[in-house]
Amino acid sequence: MTHSLIKTALGAMVLLSAMACTTNYYDEEKYNEYIKYNSPVDSVDQYHQWRLTEERSYKITANVSQDVEKVMLLTANPLSSTNAEVMNEFVIAKGESKWMTVSVPMIQTTLYAALVDKDGIYYVKVFPVTQTEVNFSGGINTGTPIGTLKPQTYSYIYEKDFPLVGDYDYNDLVFRIGVEHTTPKQVVVHVTLSAVGCDVQLAGYFRVMGCNFDDIDSVTTVNGKTFNDNLPAGSKNFVRSYDLLICSPKNQPVITVCADAHWAMDPYQSTMENTGAIALRKYYNTSLDASPEYESRNSVSQSYIIYFKDSTIAENITLEEIDPFIVENYNGGLYEIHLDELKASQVLYNYQVEFKIKDLPWALLVPSNDFKYPLEGVQIGFYKRTDTGVVFSDGAYKTTGHAFGAWVENHKAALDWYNYPDESQVWIF
Repeated sequence: MTHSLIKTALGAMVLLSAMACTTNYYDEEKYNEYIKYNSPVDSVDQYHQWRLTEERSYKITANVSQDVEKVMLLTANPLSSTNAEVMNEFVIAKGESKWMTVSVPMIQTTLYAALVDKDGIYYVKVFPVTQTEVNFSGGINTGTPIGTLKPQTYSYIYEKDFPLVGDYDYNDLVFRIGVEHTTPKQVVVHVTLSAVGCDVQLAGYFRVMGCNFDDIDSVTTVNGKTFNDNLPAGSKNFVRSYDLLICSPKNQPVITVCADAHWAMDPYQSTMENTGAIALRKYYNTSLDASPEYESRNSVSQSYIIYFKDSTIAENITLEEIDPFIVENYNGGLYEIHLDELKASQVLYNYQVEFKIKDLPWALLVPSNDFKYPLEGVQIGFYKRTDTGVVFSDGAYKTTGHAFGAWVENHKAALDWYNYPDESQVWIF
């Protein structure tokens, strides 16, 4: 057992003993000591929202002489870059104005609007992210994309030990999620499961915010299959429902991704004859160790087609409206792990949690489709000061001026930390 895991285990025992001695969920003093002892960063900005993106809206006016059919907002120029991602798109006619909502990474300074005609010709205009109205009166580039355009995709990385402190390698489960607008009333959510870095069962879902359950006509998958097909008996008592579309107690639509992340990664693995439980829960895509419990596999993907009743609702669904969360079993109950700003949501399950101090969250959204998450047991960032005040930075993201720890201490600093990995301490597949 590594030193960091020993510390986590000791901290867990402290917290559990404290919980057993009080009618409150937390012994606040002991919990604060526990957090301070285990946190890899000396000081956490108490104003932190742990956001690297923001939702913005733009008024697009199709003031061109050509007949056009649709408008897109993109992260890069599709006429010159093979990395351009489509942030949103919908139908528009020549002379028409429409507002478009998108999710914008905070480090992004420019965006690209594109009108597309029936022949697939793109009319592209670059503009600063701070400009709220965009027209095509000048400075237009015309042509066809040099590569295949893909939907904007983010990475979502999780620590499973909520409400305890984890080991901060953020690879217990890794999702890549993209949103694509295919017809006026249809949104496709593409989900890729890239890693499972634990040996306990986890379930995965995503909630669609900004609408009610009754706003959705239906949900299907592209290939008619799910990650829960042929789920073994030993995995079937973990969550409440395996339905593809679930109505939450608050009338919100929730899509089931996987009832068992290990089964999703390998639906052909061995199960116990007497219980139907998975024989060996491996760590997938988190370590190059040759031990039997570690395995390298291809990521697995599924696409969920959501049919809305109202095109206006569908058009405004971006990655900001997608709330991916995982479910774990802790202390005999099922707990949801959301992004920090949504951690109190309790979409499917009820439980008591109280947080009076802010420390590292259990889930992070990283605005990158190929974010290199830490290897097993490697902290995402270790940021401590010596007695002389000199910062000691270590971990997977430690580059001076771009360190994860610098962002933790100041929510306005090092917003680009995720672009500066230590290649020797992250998963590269």
